Amino acid sequence: VLLSAALMLAVPAIAQASPINGEKCNNPGAMMRANNSRFICAPEGAKSRWRRVTGELTITSILEAMPRYSLLVTALKKAGLDTTLKATGPFTLFAPRNSAFLALPKSTLDYLLDPANVAVLREVLLHHVITGSLMANELDTASYSALDGTVLDVVVRTSGITVDAARVTMADVAATNGVVHAISSVLVPEIGRA
Repeated sequence: VLLSAALMLAVPAIAQASPINGEKCNNPGAMMRANNSRFICAPEGAKSRWRRVTGELTITSILEAMPRYSLLVTALKKAGLDTTLKATGPFTLFAPRNSAFLALPKSTLDYLLDPANVAVLREVLLHHVITGSLMANELDTASYSALDGTVLDVVVRTSGITVDAARVTMADVAATNGVVHAISSVLVPEIGRA
């Protein structure tokens, strides 16, 4: 009896200690707490996996936890915007994943990531951000002012949401300083608009 009681007490401790980092999940963008950590269900191709979020649940830390957004994180760091998206905000970020960056012509991507063109990269990235924290059900078919001073045209239909013709592929990833909506392509504004 004592042995079985000891085993019963040990089982919950083992279950709680088991890591979930890398385990499959079904709801991309969902967040959960486990093992004294926070995790996000990160879309990774046909499957999604739980990935640990380190630090505060800011927009930047959430993106850093999702491998398919590593090019966006790299670009944000090159442009010095990673710290901006860790700030109070609130912000709404329309986030292109790696495949969206790789769909750009190679010359365009190389130009944007060249250290000599940081100002242009910053302008492109700010074109993906609006002030305020707007969940998908709060977006309207309207024009929104992006932080680069240009306008984003959002269209809301029953079939989904588009931002400057890019589809929202994952919505409502809530951060402490705003919200992230994943989009299907990089939004490149007309550089140097007056």
